[in-house]
Amino acid sequence: MASAISARTEESTTGTQRRTVAPHVSAALSDKVEGDPEARAELENILNTEHLTGAALLPDPLPAVPAARAAYPGLTHLDEDTRRILLTAAVAVVDRAEVLLAAAGADIDDLVSGPAGDHLHLVGGRFSFRDQRVRQIVHDDADLAARTAVHVGLAKVLRGSGRAEVALWHTALSTMEGDALLADGLVELAERHLACGDTDRAHEVAREAVSQGTGETQRRAGAVAGRAALLGGHVHDAVSFARQAGDVGPALTAALALRDGDPDPGLADVVESEHDRAALRAAVGALAVVHGDVEKSAAILAEVLPDVAPARRSSCWFEAPGCVTPLVEAHLRVVQALVAMRSGDLDRAAAVLGDAARRLPVALAFGGLGVALARRLDLIRTGGVSAMTRALEASSAGAAAGIVRAAQLGDKAVEAAQAGRDVQAATFLSLAAERGGAELRAWWLPTPDPAELFVRAGQQRAARRHLAQLRAAVLGPAPRVAGLRLKLDLARAEVALADPSVLQRAAERAVEVSQAVGSTFERGLTEVVIARALERHGRDAEAAAHLLAGRALFAESGALAFLPERRPSPGAARRGETTAGGGTAENAARKGAAGNGAPGHGAGDGGTPENVTRLDFERQERGTRVAEGVHDRFARWGELLTERELDVARLVAQGRTNRQVAERLYVSVRTVEVHLGRVFRKLGVRSRTELAVLAYRTA
Repeated sequence: MASAISARTEESTTGTQRRTVAPHVSAALSDKVEGDPEARAELENILNTEHLTGAALLPDPLPAVPAARAAYPGLTHLDEDTRRILLTAAVAVVDRAEVLLAAAGADIDDLVSGPAGDHLHLVGGRFSFRDQRVRQIVHDDADLAARTAVHVGLAKVLRGSGRAEVALWHTALSTMEGDALLADGLVELAERHLACGDTDRAHEVAREAVSQGTGETQRRAGAVAGRAALLGGHVHDAVSFARQAGDVGPALTAALALRDGDPDPGLADVVESEHDRAALRAAVGALAVVHGDVEKSAAILAEVLPDVAPARRSSCWFEAPGCVTPLVEAHLRVVQALVAMRSGDLDRAAAVLGDAARRLPVALAFGGLGVALARRLDLIRTGGVSAMTRALEASSAGAAAGIVRAAQLGDKAVEAAQAGRDVQAATFLSLAAERGGAELRAWWLPTPDPAELFVRAGQQRAARRHLAQLRAAVLGPAPRVAGLRLKLDLARAEVALADPSVLQRAAERAVEVSQAVGSTFERGLTEVVIARALERHGRDAEAAAHLLAGRALFAESGALAFLPERRPSPGAARRGETTAGGGTAENAARKGAAGNGAPGHGAGDGGTPENVTRLDFERQERGTRVAEGVHDRFARWGELLTERELDVARLVAQGRTNRQVAERLYVSVRTVEVHLGRVFRKLGVRSRTELAVLAYRTA
């Protein structure tokens, strides 16, 4: 279903026009027509732009389009009793079967064995439509008199069962003319919905109150409608209702700021429920510290995420506990994805952001940060931009925001680097830094290393200028980018430009800073920068170990499109070393780069990313200086580890599973797990891949 939704976010299946459809709107439309692509295409062609981008609330029910009717031709021949039951079910806002039967004047047999039962699902005393298209058709086919009669019946039953607040809604919809006496109650009802996080219902009820009320009551209703629309992510509706109500307060200010792509629209002055306040505080607090302390950022989120119920999509009133509103949850999920990216877990970041994009107005969060994250995750993980991300970007109200423009330049740098255009990549990174990219860099969006790009392109002067700027920034009184980010950039630049006599020391410093960063991706990038520097100085065997480590870390983080080729050093190319297919190795590397816009999918060693994460270094490097160095490293671990822990560490670093280690050492898998946990703690690593990298990095 997700892939189908993604594919539909850009172009109608009719092929007659291209319309922007936000991912969460596309998912909602697909859900309402049971995934029918023709019905969804027809809906997209009749809904307006504000509906499709999520700026306005979708009609409920949706119109019954021809494709939906074609799926249920028998509905035109329903008897009156069945039609009344289905129409009552279509407009009811509670799903209790006893309410439905009493209001429709039916009995349980009509639901269990009658024609209505073919279209309604009955379980646990509750009902629901088996297919939402039936609800749309029945509602569309009913005239005003029939709908009014059904609302009157529901209001009577609900008042008699003590549900006066829901009865009020049906009473209002059965009123032919506006009734100011109903408006006050509707406003209170809308505010109750909003306090529960049900922004769509709050929006609908407040909008009805606007049509029923006059004077101050009408103004209050418009203000609630505007606030509900805002927190639902419906920015167009929010601005319209706030202005109609003459409300020039925080809601209108925030709506206009969101529409303009302002990363700080002032939502703290709009949210009222404790659910929203806690979630928004966590999102803003985690974002504030993610640049320098990812563990603290994760801890802030961990305090609220277990208690955050997803923004509701239920059609029933007051049947679920309160939850965060869609706009607030969108902010929270974008930060959650950013924290996962910051730690180097790109697959987790993509999963969080993808789920949020299909449910929430992600494009509005933090001035388009969600859009920037989605694009970068696609490029780093797959080498291309998905249809869902393109739709998210196209529907973004903040597409012109500085953060998005800077991120787009960074994306161009990633694409250029993947295609082997190093000068172009470095230039785009420099432009991004000038246009707001410093803030993005502080948020650790994955990019190639600028200094290493300049060096690889033969731009030594530009590389040294970049190094000088980094040194000045690190030593300066007020660095523009968070200190840890600058320190890592500086450490890598010093590696890329190091003389042979200081290269080893520079490499050790870069690894040390990378470990402090706490990102698997950044660790991998550092290993690759070190490998390239060693290659340039003709230390090919050492470079191979670092390159292998970089590939392993990239694979673990999910950066499959970033997996480096095994490119030889310039010295090897000058010596005329040849590949198995003939020609110099350097020419072969260039050919591979030109033929693959996303290098690294098995490039160079013919392996897959799965092979990379199960590294048998002893087999690959046996007889070389690397293997000798590894043996020494294992021996040095003996000072920290017990003999059995050393055995476990050695076998795990060679790529063996816990079960294989257990069989080799004649112990239980649980015993291996215990020993491995102690190894991790003593050596300061967090995963099997980091253990392998630690073992082989300096070999």
